[in-house]
Amino acid sequence: MHLTRIEACLRYGRMNLKKFTPQKIINEKVKEKTLKTVVPVTMAVAESVTSLSGHAQSLIKTAPETFGFQRFELPKFVPYMPKREEKTYPFPLSNLDLTPKNHFNKNSKFLRTQYSGTVEELDYFIEKLIPAKNGSKTYNPFYKKGKIFIDAGKKYNVNPTFLVAIGMQESGRGTSSAALKKNNIGGITLKSGQKKFVNVEDCIYDMAQIINKRISERLTTVDAIGKSGRYCAKSASEQWVKNVMYYVNKM
Repeated sequence: MHLTRIEACLRYGRMNLKKFTPQKIINEKVKEKTLKTVVPVTMAVAESVTSLSGHAQSLIKTAPETFGFQRFELPKFVPYMPKREEKTYPFPLSNLDLTPKNHFNKNSKFLRTQYSGTVEELDYFIEKLIPAKNGSKTYNPFYKKGKIFIDAGKKYNVNPTFLVAIGMQESGRGTSSAALKKNNIGGITLKSGQKKFVNVEDCIYDMAQIINKRISERLTTVDAIGKSGRYCAKSASEQWVKNVMYYVNKM
């Protein structure tokens, strides 16, 4: 009886051996064939690359894009340098976003006050107000005249932003014929017509002198000067005052 069981086990073992051994042999054969096929091809490619001439290899190094390779460079190390605080405004000021300093109304008595900003700030606000021509603003008679307005204001004790505002109103922001051909940005007239100036600087000082005289006549607000008819026509005074105050509060 024990012999019968042993024979049965041996027979079952032979069946399993016949069942699984052929597949294992097939797998080994596939692996062997793959190695024989793939490895030689890989070696051939490697040999073809390394067998390039020195000139070709140098081209690959200097211009890898030509051969479909991506150029790879390690990032350069840049040491951290703390930023230094600048005491002056960076150039150009047109890249800044400054806030206007003036917050007046038509009855504010600011005509004798001096501008609290710098020349650069006033130039910045003036440049914001004047229109560009062919992509440039340098043609405009107001361009970079901030220092002249401030100097004239100091000489005659007049707020320079008020002078700029009057000029903007009277000259169409520096685009009128009188402004471009006669350097007259203040709308200053003589009996013969629009006054002609040698330069814009002379016109600015003339404006400051006139306004100083009007303030001395107790016309101490923009509304008072406008309604008096001593600088603009009385019929246009309401719009004149409104426009001048708009420009004043843009600086």
